Amino acid sequence: MVRGNTYRVAVAEDTDFVEGWVDSRVPNMVFMYDQESIEECEEIDGVYYATYQTWDVTEARQMTYVQSDGTQVTFDVPVEEYGKIDNVNVRKLGT
Repeated sequence: MVRGNTYRVAVAEDTDFVEGWVDSRVPNMVFMYDQESIEECEEIDGVYYATYQTWDVTEARQMTYVQSDGTQVTFDVPVEEYGKIDNVNVRKLGT
C-alpha cells in the first residue's frame, strides 16, 4: 500500500515552486510543492508556508520505468517514506 503524508514548510519569496526535487531512492519521481506561487501560500506573521506530499510506502514493491534511451529499469522500493525535504537522499532538481 502507498499513501502520502502532507508537510508544511516555510518558504522564501524567491522559492522556485516549479522546479521540484527528487529522492535518489525513487529516481523516476519528482516531488513538488502543492502551491504554484508565493501568493498561494499561507502567511502567518510575515512567514509564508507551502505544503507538499511525500510518498509513504507501507508494503515493499517493485517499480519499472523507461529511461530516455528506451532502457527499462526495475528496482525494489522498500517500506519507507520518500520525498521528504529534510531527508539526506533528497536533492533539488538541477543540482
